[in-house]
Amino acid sequence: MSSNYKPVGGVESVALYPVDAVVAALFSSDGCEVTLSATPIEVELVDDLSCYEELSKSKNGIAKITHSLTLVADRATASQWLDTEFLERCSAEGVVAVISLCDGRRLLVGYSALFGNEQPLRLESLTSTSGSSLRDKPTVTLQLISHDTEFSQEILEIVQICS
Repeated sequence: MSSNYKPVGGVESVALYPVDAVVAALFSSDGCEVTLSATPIEVELVDDLSCYEELSKSKNGIAKITHSLTLVADRATASQWLDTEFLERCSAEGVVAVISLCDGRRLLVGYSALFGNEQPLRLESLTSTSGSSLRDKPTVTLQLISHDTEFSQEILEIVQICS
């Protein structure tokens, strides 16, 4: 059996950190090593609905990468992390995300080699829905956006130092 295939799948898990949680980030051509100093907000996701996208646009030879993280959570469990303080942080300060993809990669988003923590993920939209049929569970969809000049880096190693 050949293992020559393109890995597929979406977002497996996401951990959100305050912008100032990145103590150090060492970027290389292979990926990055990051040291974080805070306990993450673990977002429990609804299976197969969340996604991460990178959109590259060029204007006058200057690349602009838009990082878009869409998280879909059960509305009942979202109340554990989704509150006014969290929404204010996402809107004003922004957050850094460690995204685990279903193909085994982990990405650092909202922190970059060029900008550091100046271009974090910020709240783009929040949608709460009841679903369209009796069997649908109510969900919340949180979309976070950041801009950079490079694609996100794959994380080679994370050292977490909780303070």
